[in-house]
Amino acid sequence: MTLRTYDAYKQRWAIHWFDSRRPAHTFAPMVGRFAKGIGTFYGDDSHEGRAIRIRFVWSRVTAESARWEQAFSIDQGASWETNWFMDFTRI
Repeated sequence: MTLRTYDAYKQRWAIHWFDSRRPAHTFAPMVGRFAKGIGTFYGDDSHEGRAIRIRFVWSRVTAESARWEQAFSIDQGASWETNWFMDFTRI
């Protein structure tokens, strides 16, 4: 489950993740904003015991569709590996 909050003063969103398999665990939020129709959000996590940077990008946003993608970086954002994307279409 996610909770999205908006800080109007800083003009940025925070995406807070929750996992019912670990209800007492809190994840660091993904933080970012939309600019020129693209939403970019960053956060820190670990993958297979290694610290990583995570990036979410929302793009191609229209009234009927949107694309979401996730990428990991092991070098603090110098390079990114996109490992998941989803295209959404309104039915």
